[in-house]
Amino acid sequence: MSLVNYIDYCPNNFCFYRLFANCTSLITAPELPATTLTNWCYAYMFVGCTSLITAPELPATTLTNWCYYGLFSGCTSLITAPELPATTLASYCYKETFKDCSNLINGPSSLPATTLASNCYEKMFSTCKKMITNYDLPALTPAY
Repeated sequence: MSLVNYIDYCPNNFCFYRLFANCTSLITAPELPATTLTNWCYAYMFVGCTSLITAPELPATTLTNWCYYGLFSGCTSLITAPELPATTLASYCYKETFKDCSNLINGPSSLPATTLASNCYEKMFSTCKKMITNYDLPALTPAY
């Protein structure tokens, strides 16, 4: 976050969009401490980082449209997903977040949101064939 001199929020839409895209030698991701997000702020940030083993914590509990869209997509060395504590979701917020993470075994321990937004979990674990985590979704208000 020191790139923009902020600690707990992303100042603009697309703030860190694709920042580390296809950095194939990145093993550990930097911290992502923002709790106030903007649209597309972390979208595709680590897409294609095939050596990424450790994902950062994602502490935000209120999400924005497309904020984590494709965040770790194609991170084929990622085995454990970070926790996803968000309780207020937005459209497409987690879409394809872990898509094509072919070695992902452990997903987040829960998906605590009780109200879903349109397409919020769409293809979130698409092609994660090794994943063993199952979910009881507490969502009482479904969405498309």
